[in-house]
This record gives sequence, C-alpha cells and structure tokens, in this order.
Amino acid sequence: MQKEDGIVKLCKKIALFVSAAMVALALTACASQSEAPEPTDVELMNNQAAPQEEDESDTAPFWVLLVGNDSRTGTVEIDKPEYSNGVGRSDTMMLVRLDPQTYQIGIVTIPRDTMCTYDDQTMKINDTYFWGGMPALLEQVELLTGVKPQYYLDMDFVEFENAINSIGGVNADVPIDMQLDDIVSGERIELSAGEQHLDGSQALVLARSRKQYADDLDACRQIQDRQIVENLIEQIASNPADAASACQALLDNMDTDWDATKMIDMVGNFASNADKITIISGTGPYAGGIDEGTQLWMTTRDEATWKEVIKAVDAGQEPTNIVPLPEVRPAS
Repeated sequence: MQKEDGIVKLCKKIALFVSAAMVALALTACASQSEAPEPTDVELMNNQAAPQEEDESDTAPFWVLLVGNDSRTGTVEIDKPEYSNGVGRSDTMMLVRLDPQTYQIGIVTIPRDTMCTYDDQTMKINDTYFWGGMPALLEQVELLTGVKPQYYLDMDFVEFENAINSIGGVNADVPIDMQLDDIVSGERIELSAGEQHLDGSQALVLARSRKQYADDLDACRQIQDRQIVENLIEQIASNPADAASACQALLDNMDTDWDATKMIDMVGNFASNADKITIISGTGPYAGGIDEGTQLWMTTRDEATWKEVIKAVDAGQEPTNIVPLPEVRPAS
C-alpha cells in the first residue's frame, strides 16, 4: 500500500497529547501574564461586551475516511512482479463519523468491489487508489456516498501489525476457525473461534481472511475489520493510563492529513468523556455479480441506498436497519 495520507479514523496520543497541550497552554498563559501589559478599563469593557463564541467547526459532526491499503512493501510478496512497485489498493475503507457533542462514533464500510468509473474506465472503487492515489479515492467516495470526508487515515499491512503489537494486542471475537499465512512474515497463522487477545499478525489474519466464509465473503471479512476498530476504540478508552502510548503507536503507523492541533483537541474531548462514547456500525450495499463489460465480480453501485445509510448514521441510527449484515458461517 502506498502511503499517501490512512487506516482512523482515531482510533484516528490521548493522555500525552492532552497533557502536552495543557502544559503548552499553561506556559503560554504564564508568559502572557508576566510579559503583557495590564489591560485598560476600556479593553476590559470591550472584552466583557463581546464574549467569544464557540467555533461551530469544533463541535459539528464530521467524517473521516479510514483506509487499509494492500501494498506489499515490507512483506514476503514484494518480490512478486504484480506487487513489486509497492503500490496498493484500498481494500479496506470505512467512513467514520465523529460527533464531538454526543460522543457517538459511526462506522460504515465501503465495499472494496463497488463499481465505479474513473478516467473513463469501469473498475472497482479500490482500484482508484491504485491509479490515482488518495485524491482519486476521496473523489469516488464522495460520488458514491455523498460524504466528503474532512480527513483521511491510511495504513498498510506492516504498519497495522506494528501498531497492534506496540499497543500490546487487541481483543477480538473470532467468528470461525481460520488459517492464513501472515503476509508480513510468511508464517502460517491458525485462529480458533472464540473471544481472545490477538497480536499484530493474528489480528491481520482476522482482518484479511475471507475465503473461509460460506457466503458474502468480503462482507463477512469487513465485519471483522469493523470489530477490530471498535474494540481498539473501547480498549484505549477503558485504560486511560496506557492511552497515550497506545494512540501514539497508532499515529506512528499511519498517514493522515488531519491537522495535529485539531486532532489533539478532538481526542482530548473524547478522552474526557469516555463514559459517553457509543458506537454504531454497519456497511453500505454489498450485493453484486459478474459485470459483463469487465468480467469481474463487482458490488452493484446503489447510490440511493447509500443515501439512506448515511442519513441513518447522521441521525444516530444503526446502518444495519438499512443494509442488514450477512450471516457469518464457515464454508463447508
């Protein structure tokens, strides 16, 4: 996966960020008090007559595009001709809605196989990342969903494993027995069904496995991708003492265009209201079939349903009310 920005999100250094910001503000305040002249009576009156209003941009809900790209850089497959240039596709895409007032987080998957038109060519939406990078993907996401993400977060395979290992792993409920070679080390990884704590390579196997499901293979995989993100959010929020190092590990292993100051403000706000955080999640339309023109399996483009999904999430309602999730069961 090429690093253009990634994988939130966010999930998108809490204590360290907040502490640093507070210290900086305190030092600034002290410096101002010691160096600035005393305000005149007129200045005091003006300040009282014109109180500062809260910037709506600091409290309004906004969307972030979380991307997991499949660049083979740093993996055992980088020497294969089809991957040797290091350019990846956006195989995992989630729109994450953050509400700084209600502390609700909405997560909606964009199926990677969704049909789109880019540069006059019919292709899957994840291919636009390969051909046009993050700018092309952001454009296609807006055309499909009506959402214009305010920021993006982007992460590749190696970064994902490094981040999970750095924060000490992630809890997950593995839905079925599964096995897959770790693409980073080449080691065979086997997971048994059930709740457990996963390291980076195990979490990546859970996030990538799809051929072991009976039906709706990629939609079932995407459920696990969202589960990992949700569990990371809850895991970090539930342990403030380790939140700083955990979030730093995530930030050190992703690309983003999110302004550092604004991110610090948002993270600090959510961190101080961790008990109020709620998460809703689901997916956009994932049904599809073979496209006659390309002879590729593609997810049917359904902008009308996407409009309803986004409308539901904006209203704080579960997107699964619009697009029900597939049944997760193992292939026979």
